[in-house]
Amino acid sequence: MKNDMPPRHKTLKKVIAAALLLLTAAAVFFIWYYLRTWPLRFHAEFDAFFGKGNWEQISSETKESLIYSVYHRSTNPSLSGERPGKFHQWDIAFTNPGGETEIWTISDHAMRINQDKYWLLSPKRYSARQALTQELMDLSFGMAGQQVLDEILRDILPEQEADCINVEISYRNGNPPPGMYSRLSRQSWFNVEQISASEYLKTDLYDFYIRILAYDYRVEKLTQEEQEHLFGSLTEIEKALQEAFGAYADYDVYLGEGYTAEYSGELAD
Repeated sequence: MKNDMPPRHKTLKKVIAAALLLLTAAAVFFIWYYLRTWPLRFHAEFDAFFGKGNWEQISSETKESLIYSVYHRSTNPSLSGERPGKFHQWDIAFTNPGGETEIWTISDHAMRINQDKYWLLSPKRYSARQALTQELMDLSFGMAGQQVLDEILRDILPEQEADCINVEISYRNGNPPPGMYSRLSRQSWFNVEQISASEYLKTDLYDFYIRILAYDYRVEKLTQEEQEHLFGSLTEIEKALQEAFGAYADYDVYLGEGYTAEYSGELAD
């Protein structure tokens, strides 16, 4: 049977087919890009944590991992083999509660390491949202610790001595299970305006505590008198922490060899 379709109709069909193919390819690319770009995929979560209009992505980068690898298959056997895995990181600028601009680097590296280690249905495997919460939690540990340093320890220690110390939130009993991050992300206080050492100590989500560490190499640069004052401040530091956090006080202090303290209040996990 002879095909009497006019040439222009044939051309139109080809154009429509090509357009559909391009649209499909564009949709696939957008979905791929959307899923791997956390500030886009989790825009609502970033708004909830940093504050709507209070953050922006200022840069992004893809890097090769030194920790995990992937197996690359090729039709040429000589080109097959293990290669470094890749991960993405984003620099996020935001205004902290003190009105200062901070830049945090958020990465999907931990997620990729975890997902490379555990299979799809493993209870230890992170979802992307859980991995993001882990990143935000880890970064917020320093923010909460800085509050303890500024509001408590600097009332006891002169500037030179306080500058030897790092304070952050930590946790005991190994890494939390993935489900903990899901619960943490739903806490009303889990945002840059409300995060504090007190909130971490009071929550029953996991066994959080305050870790106070004086770096030996910094302490060695202090004068003998400053070192003696720092070491002699241990009891006063403990008293201040217990007064500030009450029954929830939970800390581990290291000021130097022989100048350490641990404490868990009656309501601390």
